[in-house]
Amino acid sequence: MSIKAKIYEQRKDGWAAKDEDLESYLRSNSKILKGNQPESTSLHYMLEGFYSMPNDIWTKVHWESNGYYGCSDGRDEDIDRHDTWFRFLVKQLFEKPGKDFPQDYDYSWDKLGFFTTWKKSGRKCMLCLDCPDDLVKGMRKSLETASPDHFIVDPYAFHQVAIRGIVNLYDKSIWRIRDVVRTVEKAGSIERINSGLSNNIGASLQTRPKARKPEVDYDHLHEAARHVIHSTETLQVSTQLLEQIILRHKERLNCLGNIPEEEKVCMRQVGDNLMFYYGMIHAFKCRSESMQARHQNEIQLAFNTVAQYHSHVAAIDSAAMKVIAALTAAFLPATFVSAIFSMSFFNNGGDNGTSAGGADGAGGDEGWSLSDKFWIYWAFAVPLTVATIILLAFSKQIMRRLGMV
Repeated sequence: MSIKAKIYEQRKDGWAAKDEDLESYLRSNSKILKGNQPESTSLHYMLEGFYSMPNDIWTKVHWESNGYYGCSDGRDEDIDRHDTWFRFLVKQLFEKPGKDFPQDYDYSWDKLGFFTTWKKSGRKCMLCLDCPDDLVKGMRKSLETASPDHFIVDPYAFHQVAIRGIVNLYDKSIWRIRDVVRTVEKAGSIERINSGLSNNIGASLQTRPKARKPEVDYDHLHEAARHVIHSTETLQVSTQLLEQIILRHKERLNCLGNIPEEEKVCMRQVGDNLMFYYGMIHAFKCRSESMQARHQNEIQLAFNTVAQYHSHVAAIDSAAMKVIAALTAAFLPATFVSAIFSMSFFNNGGDNGTSAGGADGAGGDEGWSLSDKFWIYWAFAVPLTVATIILLAFSKQIMRRLGMV
């Protein structure tokens, strides 16, 4: 049902009035409520008088808050009056056009502001700001089926309607974020099956690959973690707000000890409904905390998988270096002996290319010659090489015996 209202707007040439649907006007001009612009002063004053909201509710601190709850009772002639103002924050993920969800997605914030005013013998109204269409439709449907007795005796009858719609928003939000987290959890298993590293699919689901470089999308991990953290934060704040609302409702019920029993029954029913929705919000918070822990576990597993892969690569490089070192050590004794015997300190009589015979100075044998002392090289080189290989083979045992390991 639309509510017709006469809207007064201050312009340069004076005030202008027009008849318009109040809900459509507030939804299309919600920006004029934020801040302290001169053109919004009159509207702020009107709403503050109608809903008894504090005048600093329009500041940036309140408009950017992740949640709050406040209330005030009437005084003197309005002793039966009770006003409240509260705010919830919900993060929603949604599909990008032409993209696959949940691999690729976008997000938005539902910043839900509510103001209620209730007087037992007078007006009973609730103002909703920045509410999505799904929430508005759900609240209207709830109002159509709600018991009118609740609204007559209890100002918190509005709250059970609003919180019921908020529960639905949180349910949608938490399952969307859960899909993103579940995709992160399943990514490694699907890649391992498709890689064909193991014929045993059950075994491949339980082990991370270390023989190939793991493909980790760190940007996606970071973004998913950010959404889960935001979800946990808003749900923690929401549970605290509901605790405050339920506590204030109980205090009001205890103060009204002289009301008829029928009214007490209605108020208890409203309180039971609020407790029921509090339980659902608390369950969503537990699920969000669980998802945060699961996602953090996946992040740790991704880092450990990368570290395992690099450790495996380092082990392969180390083994290759060991082979190179062993080959170098095996040839080192022969090289050492060859260098020793090539020094000028030794003379094996192998220089047969020069001779004093012949008048023309040309004489003697020319070309390659082999000394009969060549066996000495092998006599030293072979035993040293064998001894070096044996030392390499038993190096660990020798070092343990010497107390070096």
